[in-house]
Amino acid sequence: MPLRVYIVEDDPTMREMLADFLARNPEIELCGARGSAEEALLDLPAAYPSVVLVDLSLPGRSGLELLCEINERWDVPCLVLSGHRKKDLVDRALAAGARGYVLKDNPLEIPGAIRQVMQGEIYLSTSLSDPRDTESGDPLQA
Repeated sequence: MPLRVYIVEDDPTMREMLADFLARNPEIELCGARGSAEEALLDLPAAYPSVVLVDLSLPGRSGLELLCEINERWDVPCLVLSGHRKKDLVDRALAAGARGYVLKDNPLEIPGAIRQVMQGEIYLSTSLSDPRDTESGDPLQA
């Protein structure tokens, strides 16, 4: 039985690329994809996902707020998919209930990250430990 993956990503091109990439994996079935937290919250009850991929920079409610909401309502693991490398943001995502954090520039990690999260483990993108990562500021603040 394939893992049902739901994507919350505001960039339509990125959302489509992720969907196409995941569709090539026989272990994964895409059960939905939306561009905002509000749309996802309406859609998730009927989608029955095994795991939710959440971008942190979303219009309206942030991905962190969405993570908290999902964890309050449903027992479904969430995996952050973000371009932001800042350690504080990774820590905030995990505190909000994410079970993993994958950088968008490492899409090949996504299937393995999904499997690890589904086994109850925490997954952190391999390049997050790079000491050259010096992103500053809060990318979730408009």
